[in-house]
Amino acid sequence: MTNFGKQYKIIKKLGHEVYLVNDKENKYYTIKKIKIYDYEENVKQIFNEIEKTLIYISKIINDNIIKYYESEIKDNNFYILMEYAGNSDLKKFIEGYKDREIYIDEKVIKDIIIQICHGLKDIHNAKIIHRDLSPDNLFINENNKIKIGDFGIAAIINESNDSNNEQIGKMYYMAPEVGNGRPYNTKVDIYSLGCIIYELFTLNVYFKDKRFYEKDCKINTDIYNPKWQELIDLLLKEDYHERPDIEEIYDKVKYY
Repeated sequence: MTNFGKQYKIIKKLGHEVYLVNDKENKYYTIKKIKIYDYEENVKQIFNEIEKTLIYISKIINDNIIKYYESEIKDNNFYILMEYAGNSDLKKFIEGYKDREIYIDEKVIKDIIIQICHGLKDIHNAKIIHRDLSPDNLFINENNKIKIGDFGIAAIINESNDSNNEQIGKMYYMAPEVGNGRPYNTKVDIYSLGCIIYELFTLNVYFKDKRFYEKDCKINTDIYNPKWQELIDLLLKEDYHERPDIEEIYDKVKYY
């Protein structure tokens, strides 16, 4: 395994334990460092599972997915080397519009959703659940290309039962079945996608509007196609069996 400390030079810090680095050929990458606090057998198993998932991800060839190159455990830290996709993400993008108090153009939103669906399609086809799909894990490069990243808590679906029941992910984008500790599958990512689409159209977080402010969680159909509201309602179904899969969503959105 590559010795990250000698092979790559840190240029700057991008976020919490995330660094922009370059190599001897001046190619840029991102390294994420995860601290290991208890280096026992069960911890090794957790990080072996992460590494196994990243190997699966690295085999997917898709412009809308962050490329993963390699990882290593050294000095009680787990290092992940990945593609550098720029210093912006969908969260910053949405916040920029909210600060200016203007809605995002519908064509721009449609392009973003199609790109997310394009990446998520291959992730789900590879039997992987992202489990942490949110605006700050959707990176935007200088060509406005959306890149799905941060697979630190992604999971490979167990082929024997096609489900999982570990409570994990961000509360604001977490599907009900995850929060309730029930078995789940790739449809948890579909729920998260519904939350993200709602946020793109309203500039508000769905969970906050629904739980904290008790707002009517509807987009402005005076300026946006009502079909988007129908799609959001479908993706946010309480029963995951009623949510469409990513292939269905991709096919729908292309014609909106």
